[in-house]
Amino acid sequence: MRNDILTPALNEKRHGLDWLVAQLEALNSIVDEATARRLLTETCLNGEDVDRYVEPRAGSYARRSVVRREAYEMLVLTWMPGQGSVAHDHSGSLCGLKVVRGTLTEQLYEAGPDGQVRASQASQWVSGQVTIDPGLVVHSLANPAGSAEMLVTLHIYSPPLPEVRRYAVAVEPPAEVFLRRAPSNAPTIVIIGGGFTGTMTLAHLLRETEKSSTPLRLVLIDRQPAVGEGIAYRTNDSRHLLNVPVEKMSAWPDRPDDFLNFARAGNPSIKPGDFLPRKLYGQYVRQSFLDIAKSSDGQVSVEMVRADATKLARASSSSGWVVETSGNCSFHAGVAIVTLGHRPPAEQFIRRWKGPRTRFIADPWSALVLSQIGPDECVLILGSGLTAVDALLTLDRNDRTAPLMVVSRHGLLPQEHAKEPKIAEDMSALVARWLDPTQQLKVRELVHSLRESVRTAADKGIDWRQVLDGLRPSITKIWERLSLVERGRFLRHVRPVWEVHRHRMAPAVAEKLAALRARKILDLTAGALVSAEADVDGIQVTLGCRRLSDLRRLRVQWVVNCTGPGIHYRRSTHSILRPLIEAGTICDDKLGLGLCTDADGRATDCDGKAHPDLLVAGTLRKSSLWESTAVPELRQQAAAVAKIALQALHFGPDHLG
Repeated sequence: MRNDILTPALNEKRHGLDWLVAQLEALNSIVDEATARRLLTETCLNGEDVDRYVEPRAGSYARRSVVRREAYEMLVLTWMPGQGSVAHDHSGSLCGLKVVRGTLTEQLYEAGPDGQVRASQASQWVSGQVTIDPGLVVHSLANPAGSAEMLVTLHIYSPPLPEVRRYAVAVEPPAEVFLRRAPSNAPTIVIIGGGFTGTMTLAHLLRETEKSSTPLRLVLIDRQPAVGEGIAYRTNDSRHLLNVPVEKMSAWPDRPDDFLNFARAGNPSIKPGDFLPRKLYGQYVRQSFLDIAKSSDGQVSVEMVRADATKLARASSSSGWVVETSGNCSFHAGVAIVTLGHRPPAEQFIRRWKGPRTRFIADPWSALVLSQIGPDECVLILGSGLTAVDALLTLDRNDRTAPLMVVSRHGLLPQEHAKEPKIAEDMSALVARWLDPTQQLKVRELVHSLRESVRTAADKGIDWRQVLDGLRPSITKIWERLSLVERGRFLRHVRPVWEVHRHRMAPAVAEKLAALRARKILDLTAGALVSAEADVDGIQVTLGCRRLSDLRRLRVQWVVNCTGPGIHYRRSTHSILRPLIEAGTICDDKLGLGLCTDADGRATDCDGKAHPDLLVAGTLRKSSLWESTAVPELRQQAAAVAKIALQALHFGPDHLG
């Protein structure tokens, strides 16, 4: 934050919290820096103003909403001694902060070439002081562990804060590979997307060229600064667990115990079948990449670009690709690798919504607002998959009294993993029947024979999970055998049931949801949102329920869209892909699952011809592979596209030293 300190003057008439809200309401527009500074300086707060929003929590600092509008939001944050935030920025939203009680410590950070930040200047702010961040500063805030009192701060964000972008903090200097300057004629590989797949693709490229004596320029572009996290591992909530046990989550195909060893370095008691916090996995992926970068002593250079990729186009020379970013950078890539992740949830029902959308959370993956919803506020969650489970865990607190309403078409929550690991069943005979090229494979036959196999296995004491796990290595081959018509039938009629059995909850998470139901907090309904009428304080919703002929009407304070990732039709996919799809340079899947590729991940044009220098990995390959969202599949793709990219540049063994 800026280092200007303003002390409020004494006023004959006190300007309290209600006055501040009235001033912002009258403004009815985005708050600029000068206005935020003036209003916060003139505001004189006392206990009556903020006490109802003060909420001491043992686990972390608390965020409570005072008011939320289209142009701004106001929050009161409560920090107990020793509590603090991670290093973050405000995604471009202005932040005006006033210390109400206690002493705030602010640590600033400077960006490094390795995508990490390092501590620089620190400041302290005491009760009554005001500071403004125009939205670009990277900092962390804390109530120091040695403090003797609670810290309370008042924050204005304008526009409302969509998310805080977290940064990875380093204390060691950057590895040489990030400082090395590539020659102007060095071949370049650009990776677009810095989640798990993009980060591990970069790690494999470094691993393959570790001792190379030939210059090579590697560029990774992602707007999120904490490399390796993506959507899945960006959470800072320790209650958000992996839905795969630690023993199966190595980031490296040839190092099966790598994540287990990493986790045990911090906690030797961890067992192979444990389900660990997702935030730990994000740290592991980043560290795996940085370890490889540290050992790279050839002539490879790495650039970490924190920006949105805004353009991907064939170079005028017809050789390679031009990639442009929101930071006005331009790269000529001999090979481009697209590793973009999920789209935000679609908003199919938005035409049924009337009134302001300030209490509609469109994207739960980046919705910081979830953490400020009060325990006495009723929430309607649309969708009941793993995204909804995350939202429930965030909203669950011991003092919650208001219900959490979950509505989805089938009203099905994800199934629970077995509490003890079990060996996958041998399903080779059934798979061979499904893959018989002389027979047409239909979804009806798949469902019927799978149900029969589950019943037969149950008679032998074999869990249904073992049956599904036995199918997993063959799912892509089965998907490839289905015609477009049959794939559509699967998506319409089978997918919801398949997903809740295939993508399961950790046992500890299932126990938490069971406890919510036992407390009569969690209300699960099969149905759909018919209409919603919102005002500034809440939403009147109407639900159509599958098992009731009458409509159900109720008032909630928030609606959260957890309907799952958005589709990839040309008008709704990532903006940099749209022009290429419309020109026929690349081809989107007719079912909206992703992009068409060949067997090795090369993007294909509208005629089915593969581009040798444009590769796709990750969720965008779901159209071809179906199984393209979990680490066991993505780690294989990352390793494969790294080798193919080097081959496309003719970067073979002769170049590797």
